[in-house]
Amino acid sequence: MKAWIKHSAIVVAALSLAACSAVPDRLQVANEDALVAYETVLETPNANNGETARWGGVIAEVRNSDAGTVIEVVNFPLNSWGRPVPGEQSSGRFRATLNGFVDPMVYTQGSEVTFTGTVAGVEKGTIGEYNYLFPLLNVSAKYLWPERKEKAQMEVNYDALWYRHYYYTRPFYPSPVYIPGPVMKEQPKQGNN
Repeated sequence: MKAWIKHSAIVVAALSLAACSAVPDRLQVANEDALVAYETVLETPNANNGETARWGGVIAEVRNSDAGTVIEVVNFPLNSWGRPVPGEQSSGRFRATLNGFVDPMVYTQGSEVTFTGTVAGVEKGTIGEYNYLFPLLNVSAKYLWPERKEKAQMEVNYDALWYRHYYYTRPFYPSPVYIPGPVMKEQPKQGNN
């Protein structure tokens, strides 16, 4: 009986950990280990065509046409559940090609997004006036992440608390203990004039 409880606890703990780091259903693939890294495509541009990849980052631009949509993304590494981790340095940009229309008012510049799809080589383009080689990803699934909420910060001044605790401690010599309390003022008596 004890062995069964022990094994059940291990299974529950493992499932809990797996649930905490789960990639959204839309972005899941059959073999996580076979995903092609963005850096690999940069190093060998056409060697990984047709292989599955999951890339993400921050949207730089959305361009719609009759042929479909191209979303230019500033690439950032993904955390364990597939969300981009923006930082001060990016490893580059890529272009995600999608069939159909993607509303640029929903997929706004600066939003975090993750794509799953197949590598489709590279494409020459420009960033401003700089010539750039963009890795291409034919998208099969996309996930727009909700905006991050900034944590509220609160500072507590402990100076007053330190002095207050002094008054609650019993002194070494016998004397009354000072306990701060509310100050009450006497109200003038109202007469029957």
